[in-house]
Amino acid sequence: MSELAKIAIVGAGGFGKETLVMINQVNSIRMQWAVIGFFDDGMRRGSTVSGSSVLGGVDQLNAIEEEIAVVIAVGDPRLKRKLVERIKNTRIYYPTIIHPVATIGENIKAGAGCLITAGCRLTVDITLGDFVMLNLNTTVGHDVSIGSYSSIMPGVHISGYVNVGEEVLIGTGASVLQHVSIGKQAVVGASAVVNRSVEANRTVAGVPARSIRKND
Repeated sequence: MSELAKIAIVGAGGFGKETLVMINQVNSIRMQWAVIGFFDDGMRRGSTVSGSSVLGGVDQLNAIEEEIAVVIAVGDPRLKRKLVERIKNTRIYYPTIIHPVATIGENIKAGAGCLITAGCRLTVDITLGDFVMLNLNTTVGHDVSIGSYSSIMPGVHISGYVNVGEEVLIGTGASVLQHVSIGKQAVVGASAVVNRSVEANRTVAGVPARSIRKND
């Protein structure tokens, strides 16, 4: 058997632990990855999370001298982008990880570092930028574009012909109706129903979703 590719997880919080489980479940179908541990600036080096060691923070990750895959297990889109920009190590690459029980349709294009978790369903003609996260049981309809670093939380339903900008956060259980655009760095509240386009840097909530504030 060929040697497994080494992989590390950036972010040792709750989503980091879920990402470790996801990688283990990918390996249960076909062994691909050898998890070396977590990197997290906010955790003590040498501590243990879900049976895997915290190996340091971004500085230690930048010092690694071998080729290694990295997944960014962080939900906050802006923090996710900042972390990626801080990682300068040219030996690092970012695979897209797809859970074995996600349903992937036809003509699905995904950039680097995407995470598509258990129960997600993607239909046809969908484009994901870099580092897009689709959390549990999210559905994405036809002709949808989701910008880089955006995070779609569990149970979100995105209808056809929707355009989601970069660094967007869509909260748990929200629904986005067809032909809607969501601007860069917008936030959609949990359980909201978005039936009209959302301006960049706005937070919307409610049924139907309405603007409640301008984001910093």
